Amino acid sequence: MKVEKRLELLKQKVQEDDFLRARGLGNEIPFWIFDYPPEKELLVRETIDKITLNLGKISVNLLLIDLFEISLELLENKISIDEIFKFENKNGSNELLNKLKIMLKPEIVKKAIQVKMESSGDVQLMFLTGVGKAWPLVRSHSILNNLQPVLGNVPLVTFYPGKYDNYELSLFGKFKDGNYYRAFPLINEETSGIRE
Repeated sequence: MKVEKRLELLKQKVQEDDFLRARGLGNEIPFWIFDYPPEKELLVRETIDKITLNLGKISVNLLLIDLFEISLELLENKISIDEIFKFENKNGSNELLNKLKIMLKPEIVKKAIQVKMESSGDVQLMFLTGVGKAWPLVRSHSILNNLQPVLGNVPLVTFYPGKYDNYELSLFGKFKDGNYYRAFPLINEETSGIRE
């Protein structure tokens, strides 16, 4: 199924009451992954903007978290851009990457997301975007593993530029991002992907 068709189905799905109330999942957590070819990134971003507007019109409180943007906010609160450049010039790019990864541990990112959620009122749905932009500083499977206690029964849709096969995340279809077993594919290639 073409990504354009999947995005149309996604627009409909995230507005359904059963989806927003996480019905039909039994005791499973309502985490979903919408994977897509990385070359469709701009189309996906445009669609997310449209979905956000549509959900606002029907008074659904959506929290949109861009993993890259929240990472930048966390870093800016800890270190200046000048300090980053000085550190990289002195120690090299690999050492800088290692230092930034430490500053963006999954627990730290989780707490930042939790703060945003608490300040957003009664969140009914969360979109996690910016996964490709945040890599390799932040690994999406690590964040997903830490978010369950924060979200409870609030549905989470992660927009993933790559492939997800129910077990393994492959960023850009090239890099293993890690195993993740708790999310369902949302509107996948083979079927409508809609779990009833």
